[in-house]
Amino acid sequence: MTPEEFALKTSRNFVKALERTQYYSTDQMQAYQRKLLGPLLRHARAEVPFYKTRLLPLFNKDDDIRWEAWTDIPTFTRKEAHEAGSDLFAKTYPPQMGKPVKGYSSGSTSTPFMYLTNGTMGIMASSLGQRLFDWYGIDTDGKMAFIVDTHERFPYPDGGVGVNWNLDNPDAQAFQLSVSASIEDKLEWMQRVQADHLVTYPAIGLAIAELAVEIGVKVPFKNFISQGEVLTPDARTRLESEYGVNVFDRYGSSEISAISAQCPDVPGRHHQFAEACLIETLELDSDLPMESGRGRLVTTPFYNYAMPLIRYENQDQVDITDQTCSCGRTLPVIRQILGRERNVFIYEDGSRSWPFLNMKEMVALIPAYQMQTIQKTHRDIEILYVRDQNLSHFDPEGLQTLMRNRLHPSINLKVIEVSEIPRSPSGKFEAWISLVSQETGG
Repeated sequence: MTPEEFALKTSRNFVKALERTQYYSTDQMQAYQRKLLGPLLRHARAEVPFYKTRLLPLFNKDDDIRWEAWTDIPTFTRKEAHEAGSDLFAKTYPPQMGKPVKGYSSGSTSTPFMYLTNGTMGIMASSLGQRLFDWYGIDTDGKMAFIVDTHERFPYPDGGVGVNWNLDNPDAQAFQLSVSASIEDKLEWMQRVQADHLVTYPAIGLAIAELAVEIGVKVPFKNFISQGEVLTPDARTRLESEYGVNVFDRYGSSEISAISAQCPDVPGRHHQFAEACLIETLELDSDLPMESGRGRLVTTPFYNYAMPLIRYENQDQVDITDQTCSCGRTLPVIRQILGRERNVFIYEDGSRSWPFLNMKEMVALIPAYQMQTIQKTHRDIEILYVRDQNLSHFDPEGLQTLMRNRLHPSINLKVIEVSEIPRSPSGKFEAWISLVSQETGG
């Protein structure tokens, strides 16, 4: 059996298990999670320097796990993970978990972060994705378009073509395009590939639909699966009511993978992926756990043995409830996800783009561990950054060249060092803000 055949078989077995676990009782799910957590905790203590002493409160003198001491393990943030560096990497790892894969992300906090995952996380993500397609009744024989690439691997006009976007039909076609393409180019590409389904960020999906209606052409997708930022009620309503699109939402991050997805029967509510990740919510101003209300998200993915993230805060905020969903599924419910919205940038020639730059490229030019980019006018853009004391390089001219190449050739860039980049009063952190977009309603 080839590695690809093994992954497909394993993923399909996971899907069958997920059909059962979504109806587990609280006690059944806790037992299921602890069965996965136990080996991960022992591996992290033995193989990951960051956890050598951090996990000691969890183990008694007989080396049994004291689950009642779980909350004694301190949480840690993306900034702390960034500072820990390779101390978070496992020295060795079980071969059945697959080879480590390096990634680079800024997330919703815009703090550059290099991380590792492994093959089993990808298998679980594929399985969770297939359950979503089953939930939403997505035609798995149709074409799927992905506009999520932030690394310029699939530039306009050709993008990329492949298969295997679902487990039911591995031969179904998939198309990919880099997010840096203009909205006009994204629409032209979507018309050309004629995909039935689109996966991208809400701002992009909405902008493509708006432009299509504006120029008098058909909205080029039937089903829209949003990810990467907040899907606002207004965006959902406009896509569904004005543009006739079926809208579904999922939530996750690069280093954690899948976290939750929209309930198929109660739009707006999310079901936590409790089979893949332990999800906790802490009070906003303390480390006390909470069962309902708005709090800080803390996660522990079960399948990352290359770089275990145990009680990791990605600095998003969520609104949770302890009530069971009326759909009948017993997976815990998130009522609202906060802090992951970006704006479309609008330029003086009327063109628009969804602003996303590869953070690895940016930190090669600016000594930052956190950044916020603000479009002040059609031409003027400011970057606020908090300095990373471990970095010294600074190339503002190179940064302006990068921004002009990725966003628009007309922009003028100003870079400002600050001591802190605060969240908004609502608790959101916006890495990209367009004052032009806000003024024009775009």
